[in-house]
Amino acid sequence: MRRTLVAVLAIGWLAACAGLNAPAASKSETPQQSLAATGKEMAKLKSVRFDAKATVSLTLPASLVDQLRAKAGSQGSLLSSNMTVDLTISGAVNKPDQLDATIEAKLGGLTVSTEVIAAGGRFYAKDPMTGKWKALGQSGRADSAPSKAGLSYQALIDTAKSLTELNDQPSTISGVAVDHYRIVPNLARLLAQVTSGSPSKDSQAIVALQGILQNAQLTADVWTGTSDHLIRRLSYDADVTADLHVLSAALPKGPGPNGQSVQIPAGSMAHLTAHAVINLHDFNGAVTIKAPTVSS
Repeated sequence: MRRTLVAVLAIGWLAACAGLNAPAASKSETPQQSLAATGKEMAKLKSVRFDAKATVSLTLPASLVDQLRAKAGSQGSLLSSNMTVDLTISGAVNKPDQLDATIEAKLGGLTVSTEVIAAGGRFYAKDPMTGKWKALGQSGRADSAPSKAGLSYQALIDTAKSLTELNDQPSTISGVAVDHYRIVPNLARLLAQVTSGSPSKDSQAIVALQGILQNAQLTADVWTGTSDHLIRRLSYDADVTADLHVLSAALPKGPGPNGQSVQIPAGSMAHLTAHAVINLHDFNGAVTIKAPTVSS
């Protein structure tokens, strides 16, 4: 289950950052046709740089927060029933599998900065406390065969609840004429497509996640170059409510800190909202990403 979720996130990110010019988009094109052309042009890119800002707000039951505070020790004071994290991320993608991102997160009066790198088939992260690099594991397996359906840019378009073109401002981004499209994904249908063809050992978790996604709200706005179809900006707005008790019952059990797991009472509801804006630029510019030196 964990690998499935990581794969969904990783593929979704690289698909957005996945260049030859295409003919100007004709108004006779449907939004589906125009965005399909965008997918093809983005797939041709060798590299791209990005800048992103996001705000994530999370509401948790007080009883759960009390348990987490007790286990977090001196850092427990940062936790509350209503938390908001502001994220600033910048970096570059070098296809097929290299990523370098600098991340700053602000929670209350605390600011944490770190950096993550994917290179040579592995993930690395810089410890924000010591500044030393640590290897996190494999970033992908060349011998992993995707499912017949799989997750792709086209799958997102094909399974969307709605896809419309908006004639509003801005009509240009950094001096480039752009077209604005809004996609409302069908997340439950998309998850079903991603997991088809590869039977999961965590079927209960998949069912629980499907239930959450059925009621989740996500809107994605895409601004594409009118003449070259390349994505200049993406924005996401999400609203998700989940029964943590039901979800935890479906997930594989594992010991928490000190060998004790967190007890989640029945009816423990969590509510998450998020807004993110990602700007893409410097298409096919020079990008060098190398694996860092890992501390022993």
